[in-house]
Amino acid sequence: MMAAMRAVPTLFHLLPCLALCLSSTAAAQASAPTGQAAWPPQVAAALQASGLPAEAFSLLVWPVDGEAPRWQHQATAPRLMASVMKLFTTGAALRSLGPAYTWRTEAGLGGPLLPNGALDGPLHLRGSGDPSLVIERVQLMMSRWRGAGLRDIRGNLLTDRSAFELPPHDPAAFDGQVLKPYNAGADALLLNHGAVTLRLLPDAAQPGQVRASLEPALDGVELVNSLSPKTKLPCGDWREALNLTMAPILGWHHLGRQRWRVTVQGPYPLGCGEREWPLLWRGDGPDDHGARLLSQAWQDGGGRLEGVVRNGSWPAGLPVWQTWTSPPLATVVRDINKFSNNVMARQLFLTLGAGNASRDVSRDATEPPRPATLASARAATTQLVLEATRGGNGSGHGRPSACEGEALQLDNGAGLSRSERSTALCLGQWLQALWRSPVMPEFVASLPVNGTDGTTRRWQAAAGRAHIKTGSLDGVASMAGYVDTADGGTRVIVVGVVNHPRADAGRPVLQALIDWAQRPNTVTAPTALTVP
Repeated sequence: MMAAMRAVPTLFHLLPCLALCLSSTAAAQASAPTGQAAWPPQVAAALQASGLPAEAFSLLVWPVDGEAPRWQHQATAPRLMASVMKLFTTGAALRSLGPAYTWRTEAGLGGPLLPNGALDGPLHLRGSGDPSLVIERVQLMMSRWRGAGLRDIRGNLLTDRSAFELPPHDPAAFDGQVLKPYNAGADALLLNHGAVTLRLLPDAAQPGQVRASLEPALDGVELVNSLSPKTKLPCGDWREALNLTMAPILGWHHLGRQRWRVTVQGPYPLGCGEREWPLLWRGDGPDDHGARLLSQAWQDGGGRLEGVVRNGSWPAGLPVWQTWTSPPLATVVRDINKFSNNVMARQLFLTLGAGNASRDVSRDATEPPRPATLASARAATTQLVLEATRGGNGSGHGRPSACEGEALQLDNGAGLSRSERSTALCLGQWLQALWRSPVMPEFVASLPVNGTDGTTRRWQAAAGRAHIKTGSLDGVASMAGYVDTADGGTRVIVVGVVNHPRADAGRPVLQALIDWAQRPNTVTAPTALTVP
């Protein structure tokens, strides 16, 4: 009796607490997005810690062999995806062109090649959009010219860029950062990504001094080193302390272009050791970088050029003399996705829009290939995605595509755009179609491995078990890819994106989603937990 009497006040005192808990739960449910109250616990905790609203996120977890996502939040909302959009470009290229596809850069003799190595006329060079013609490959291509007997070009070096038909590109248009290499535009004869690298390192020949060089060297461009070496200055953000200018100077170069001067000045901490500063070359116009690079590289290899480097059409009927073949597409796609290379993605996107992209057509064919345009690239890539995402087994039949209409809007194929967007559901369905595709091994291998390489080498979420592509713009943070569950029992697709002025604060939410996705219980519904 006494025990019962003691229990009554105990229960009575618990009632206010119970009422408070119920009211708190009701308030949390009221604040959660309608129909999306069940959140994985660790993802909900990361969301609460971020201070961002749930409405800023689109999240998706989908087993690769599942008919429907296991968990999603606002997965049908179109979002800016930043560089994650490269997954559409690279996946479409692998499916359409095949992993072994290559680009060809062709040279033709515009006159007789004499026994003494002199070409009595111009040399023609025609590009097809190769994204990988970095300086080392240009030098090797030229060494093959010399190996075939060419030493002295007595005419001009004429470059044909007609494979792409593009509007003028303004590198300042996106964010005003005209020296950032990611703002380079596409070019049918893109050389070294349109960029140079300022290399700084302590001078072994003159201790206490700093050596500076531009790589690759550009004809008619001089570098002025006005650095002040510092022995006690910490390395820190060494670039912020330096002042770099690029400006034309009086006097014309034999190329028919202005001379340019690059000046770097300011304190350089010797403790930094060797550092690189990639720079987009501005110069005198869109073809200025390529003209200067070709002229200098040819001379550095011992060749002579009596004319100039300028644009010129490939003459009808001119046979190909030498052909440089790019690395296979599977290799190029790895460079694009692992390191999120924007201009390479632009090149690949336009290749999808070329009239001859899907077949190996001889340049001597009577019907010239159609030039690629942004419109043709957008149409071709969109069609490839829609065809692949229709049908639950990747056959193109069965279910409607989640990428119809506003769910997928392409611009330049690189994600460096404020109009290019997708929904998480569309991207998830595309990743599922790629998983079921014959090119799945090449595609998955192109993605960064968390904690290992590429843009996710510092990510610890599912380290070594997740192939994840990331994206970042002002106001955008995103990730998408495949996660292997910890027991090795299944693989799941994860897509996460946040669009918010403080998007960077949402990255822990995206990583928490990956961590949750790797747990074996992700094949079942998440715990019923309301969004904080």
